Amino acid sequence: MTNYYIRKLYRQKDPYVSHVEDMEDDFSTFLDLEQALKSLYGKGNELDLMVRQLETLVRYHQGLTSQSFPQGTEIAAVEQRIFAILGESQEGGSQPISVAVTSQVSANSTIANKTVTVNQLLQILNHLQNVGSTYLGAAVTYNYLKSSRPTPTWFEQFQIVRSQPITFSGNPSQSLEPDQLEQSRQWVQAYIQSCAQVITKFPNIVNQAEILTKL
Repeated sequence: MTNYYIRKLYRQKDPYVSHVEDMEDDFSTFLDLEQALKSLYGKGNELDLMVRQLETLVRYHQGLTSQSFPQGTEIAAVEQRIFAILGESQEGGSQPISVAVTSQVSANSTIANKTVTVNQLLQILNHLQNVGSTYLGAAVTYNYLKSSRPTPTWFEQFQIVRSQPITFSGNPSQSLEPDQLEQSRQWVQAYIQSCAQVITKFPNIVNQAEILTKL
């Protein structure tokens, strides 16, 4: 289904491809999806992640285009992300997501003397996990949470299990030290940014600004 749908997007994007198909030529001459992805991402975990992202983006694109009043800007953004995964460069457009997210975090990180407990951080993380699973699926959400988790040993106490709430093996009522709080902000930032690469409105969906005021 994903192959067929991407093929349709290329037909809409490039009239030449449509013309060639009308002459019953083989579309794989122009796009062998499997080989294209392998050449870009190898055969490891990154390839699996990109395949899942493509499947998620295709489903999201289908949902957007089936609406009574399709959102052209959002549809174009999803298509741009699909083509970017397939190796096409993204030129022009709005401010990069990474820049926008970093600016927001910088603004909020000036809040001093914050007292945040592990329990409060768990509530935020589980909220982000639930929303991520709804839009991206449990597997992609799990990978993003794990890959964005800070590396210090202390953060290994956060137990991340696919399709299960995030838990903490230590004392959940303890307050975060300043460096732990800053790294927690970075964790939230990195996770939201990863999700936004697939669902561009993800920061709005999770209300990123409000979440960051809590950290």
